[in-house]
Amino acid sequence: MRPRTNRDDYNTFSREQQVNLIRLRTGHNRLNAHMNRKFKLAPSPTCACGQEDQTAEHILQRCPLLDEERKEVWPSPTLLQTKLYGSRQELEKTTTFITSAGLIV
Repeated sequence: MRPRTNRDDYNTFSREQQVNLIRLRTGHNRLNAHMNRKFKLAPSPTCACGQEDQTAEHILQRCPLLDEERKEVWPSPTLLQTKLYGSRQELEKTTTFITSAGLIV
């Protein structure tokens, strides 16, 4: 096998950033919805905001408790697809949001 001559953007992130992105993409994460349904380790799948299940889509797009952090990172509405699979710049925004929101995914 020949070594890769160039790397895609995902591989340039730190290990922690890569793990966070993969967990958000696959849904295998530490958010309430997964931890409740899969492992029964969370008392409820519902987010602390009480509006809906705490999923990657909910925290990245709609959770009212994270509105301020979300608007700082994405001043204009951004598609979930872009946040999880976009350019390096968009993926950096996603990892920054997770860190600034204090979320453990």
